[in-house]
Amino acid sequence: CWDQVGERVIEGPEMIEVTNEKVAVAKEKLKEARTHQNSYADKHRRSLEFQP
Repeated sequence: CWDQVGERVIEGPEMIEVTNEKVAVAKEKLKEARTHQNSYADKHRRSLEFQP
């Protein structure tokens, strides 16, 4: 059914490899975003001093 409109069906080990590649890309983008957020937060963080 889906094959008829030009969509290619990926099966077996190839599908696993494609999925793993997409997961790796997603993880890298999340890591990048987290690094940017931490960098921003570190710049705006104040040091606290406690009085006895």
